[in-house]
Amino acid sequence: MDFNLAGDVIIFYIISVGLVALLLNYAEVYLPKWIIHFFCYGKIAETRRHALIEKIEKIPKKLFLHLYLVAGSMTLVLFYVGLKKYLYNKDVSENILFFLDVSLGTSRKPLVSEESTLLAIAMLSTHVWKRAFEQMYVCVFSDQKINVIFYVLGHVYYWTVTASLVGESKGFVRGSHADFSLHKITITQLLCVLIFLWSTYTQLKSNYILAGLRKNQHGDVVTKEHKIPTGGLFNYVSNPLQLTEILVYLALSAVLWQASTFHYVTVFVIINQVEYAYLSHQWYRNTFKSYPKERKIIIPYIW
Repeated sequence: MDFNLAGDVIIFYIISVGLVALLLNYAEVYLPKWIIHFFCYGKIAETRRHALIEKIEKIPKKLFLHLYLVAGSMTLVLFYVGLKKYLYNKDVSENILFFLDVSLGTSRKPLVSEESTLLAIAMLSTHVWKRAFEQMYVCVFSDQKINVIFYVLGHVYYWTVTASLVGESKGFVRGSHADFSLHKITITQLLCVLIFLWSTYTQLKSNYILAGLRKNQHGDVVTKEHKIPTGGLFNYVSNPLQLTEILVYLALSAVLWQASTFHYVTVFVIINQVEYAYLSHQWYRNTFKSYPKERKIIIPYIW
């Protein structure tokens, strides 16, 4: 029997995060503290700590840069291979085909057009390398650490993302043919690209605002404490990083609307980011008595 391993893994992520979100939001008092701490990290874990989980919290947040460097390198390889395939009709490497067969199964179908595939690869590569830039040159991290299991799961997540990005695309499925033409790119896809570019740029601006809270006027880091951010989308929502991350993946899903597996990734991103945004908003309101009451969780003016 042929399995879609990447799809099954991301569905497991969806179910796990969805279940944990429900329990944290409505039944936290009944949960063992180690389970709560395991799924909570960063500032929202400050009042939910457990000695057992602290023993596996060994990874500084800045080392999550590794995820973006690995995923970014994979997207660049896929973009190069895609260009060779679509523009010069060069065969896709057997190693890549084997990787995709293992990830999505040998019975995968060529559902996504050549134009959509190349556009989506370029979008994801831009976003991932932008995230790497933020990790290296923008973000000012606290001394808190993330548990080792989350670090491993992060790498697994980006494997599912890159595999599902091209695993159902023409030219990346054995026996499929490609007929690339820029004229096939639709107005809707171009609008998605604009939404994507605005979202990933706004995310960068938001990270600059957060970093600025820990620096003086000369750009030197003077504190690692949390403060109330203002400016940009922070004037409307507590979590612009999560909002823009969701918009990035919605734009990618719209470009890859013919696919099946990639949409599971987008569902996971939405559930994960919304839950973190909710917990983060609660943390801000409980920590800062002067926190703006009109500021919403993640959707301006609504929620």
